[in-house]
Amino acid sequence: MRLNSDARAVLGHTPIGMLALRAGRLPLVNPAAFHFASGSLWMTTSRYAAKVLSAKRDPRAAFLVDGGSKALVLRGALEVYDPLSVSSQVRAVLDGPGYFVGMAGYALKNAPYFAGYLLDLTHIPREWLPYNRVVMRLRPSDVELIDLRPFPPAQAARVPAVPAEVSRRLAGVARGYACWLEGGMPVLRPALWEVERGEVTVAPSAGRVKSGSVGALVVESHHRFRPSLMVGACVRGTFGATVDGSGIAERYGIELDEIPTAVELRPERVTSWRGFAIATAVPRSARHLRVAQA
Repeated sequence: MRLNSDARAVLGHTPIGMLALRAGRLPLVNPAAFHFASGSLWMTTSRYAAKVLSAKRDPRAAFLVDGGSKALVLRGALEVYDPLSVSSQVRAVLDGPGYFVGMAGYALKNAPYFAGYLLDLTHIPREWLPYNRVVMRLRPSDVELIDLRPFPPAQAARVPAVPAEVSRRLAGVARGYACWLEGGMPVLRPALWEVERGEVTVAPSAGRVKSGSVGALVVESHHRFRPSLMVGACVRGTFGATVDGSGIAERYGIELDEIPTAVELRPERVTSWRGFAIATAVPRSARHLRVAQA
């Protein structure tokens, strides 16, 4: 797929994106280092990662690259290449130079992360070591470039049902990411978010969330080159009725009329990560998440 100069600029200057796909009924959203080459987006992950099994069950996926003033969203089919699989090796060869060009570019672009892996080598779980990694390729069928307004600094907010250290690290993160499904395909948007008395409000930069659809809110703190220092959380559930968005206006110090329509999101599962340690919790109480749509 051909991309214009603005789209290529976003891809070239942003090291980490957000990958969304379906994990059963609910969407799953994870950060991922990437490289765009030969008309495809290239990533690597552990062969034991949940997203690998999800991609094999349902390859429909979306990838968001947040360039600050612009965001690029690519949607299409996700393929998995396992170096230990003969069929994957055959597919890689049949793809011609695309696979090898993509992986060479991935290694070059993400050299700082490889250095970070070396620094953390003694602490990396076995399932995340190089010999247990697979390649993921997103072949986009749809590309969307979105203009974004500046995200103002935000007061502290607590992501629900996550460990205390994760909550502390994410408290001041201003930009979150909202995900929902349209026609079975994930949709991703940068978003404002807020937590007030156990209720979270998120304001996607564009799009409209339908009441009753499933979705997710992701908040993450990146590190420039140390995967072990990346912290984040993905709250998944079902969108509900429209609610007031005044909490976001107060958190970001902006006027209420600048906040899009708020939509409730009822949490069902909360997955958090701190480096390579991943935990999933099922909220016990009737806490509600609110998501504001454009």
